[in-house]
Amino acid sequence: MTAAIKEDVLTTVSTEAATNFVQSYYSALESARQTLATFYAPAVSKIIFNGNVVADGASVQDIFVNQLPPAHHEVQSFDCQVLNPNYPTIPPTQADNTASPFGANPNRNTPDPTKNMSILVIVSGYVKFGEGKETWDSPNRGFSETFVLIPNPQATGGPKGRGKQWLIQSQNFRIVV
Repeated sequence: MTAAIKEDVLTTVSTEAATNFVQSYYSALESARQTLATFYAPAVSKIIFNGNVVADGASVQDIFVNQLPPAHHEVQSFDCQVLNPNYPTIPPTQADNTASPFGANPNRNTPDPTKNMSILVIVSGYVKFGEGKETWDSPNRGFSETFVLIPNPQATGGPKGRGKQWLIQSQNFRIVV
């Protein structure tokens, strides 16, 4: 039986995760849209973009790469909260691939128990669509966005771990009119 993680540790880990996620996700929206699909868990529960259901991370990437003009996002604020401090990330056996949303993974290292959580991240700010002078002349449009992040069992541990440590399981984006 594992000891419960202390509240201050959960707060620190979730705050660092949210900060790193917000910085990298919105940076990718501006300059690396072709990488957006890598921010999403293999089995997302729901993605809603301005009231429209989007199938998965690849579909979100397609929207930003092929349907929307370049954009500049200015995050004004974000906050986070631990949803589930005991998220089931330990890979299941080959016979039981339902214990984790990622299926069996025999190559996974022992998970970091401080990262076995799901995190709610709420972001608000402004977005300008267009590029060059067009962006400077276009109005700021407010946006709000809510994410549920889950640990990435494929990421390697350590301070310079490889791969994204957290993936989007659910997302709701809304332009404020």
